[in-house]
Amino acid sequence: MSPGILGKCIVLALAAIMLSAGLPCAAQGASHVVFSMEDHAGDDFGQGQVSYPEHQVFEPGLFDLRRVHIWHDDENTYYDISFAKITNPWNAPEGFFHQLIDIYIDAEPGGHTVPAAPGAGVQFSSEAGWEYRLRIQPWGGSRWLDARWDPAKVYPVAVSVLPDDKTIRAQVPLTVAEHPSRVWQYYVLVGGFDTFGPDQYRVVEESASKWSFGGATTSNSPNVIDLLDGGLGRKSQKSQLNVENLAEGECPVLLPVSHGLSLPFTWWHLLASFAVLVLLSGIFYAVFRQQPPGHGG
Repeated sequence: MSPGILGKCIVLALAAIMLSAGLPCAAQGASHVVFSMEDHAGDDFGQGQVSYPEHQVFEPGLFDLRRVHIWHDDENTYYDISFAKITNPWNAPEGFFHQLIDIYIDAEPGGHTVPAAPGAGVQFSSEAGWEYRLRIQPWGGSRWLDARWDPAKVYPVAVSVLPDDKTIRAQVPLTVAEHPSRVWQYYVLVGGFDTFGPDQYRVVEESASKWSFGGATTSNSPNVIDLLDGGLGRKSQKSQLNVENLAEGECPVLLPVSHGLSLPFTWWHLLASFAVLVLLSGIFYAVFRQQPPGHGG
């Protein structure tokens, strides 16, 4: 095998590895990924017992967060939030109606430990206070909030649904927000959009109704339906949103996700990695097979 062909094979193999891990290839040009993390499928149940409203427009999967992918180019930072399903029954101009997404960002020491407004029914770790909030919602309400100032500075954000019909993209200009860093930490909250709800969150009641979620276990149950969580134990979504041991009026304390690129195991990752290993094995077998035999002394 010639060096040129071998080089091309190695490039293809590396590209396959990147694709199997969900990483961008060089063809994306000047884009820079700062964070990418998948969320567990089928966990759109809040603290474990939340059920969807009973109206037929609330189709299964609408609030099932699947992936958060954050990257930037020379002009904007892009927040790509993927779901199992996206619909737009009332023709919101952004292309979606149901999802309300709050991304709270810990970018520096200090920061705030309570949300920008009551509604989600949560608070944040004292070790990872937030400085920025990105609110993503339909009907022109998406905003970037810089809470380092008093009063906080607020900027409108362009939001749209990507061609896959499962990803909502928020585009934040670098002129109003600094370049994102790989050391930033994130709280990603998913709720139901309701113009008349607290901070426009659709509430979780004890029992589901036509327009309300069901499954609240106490009066201080949060209105968060899905959460980008960091794993098992105390970092799991159920543990973070649990209110059983809280006093009246207390809110569950959330933990951020971090560490840049974080891609939890899935069967697709395993199969893709196995395919890459087979490809690499074939390349190296072909190379060694074509090596000239050694000469005797």
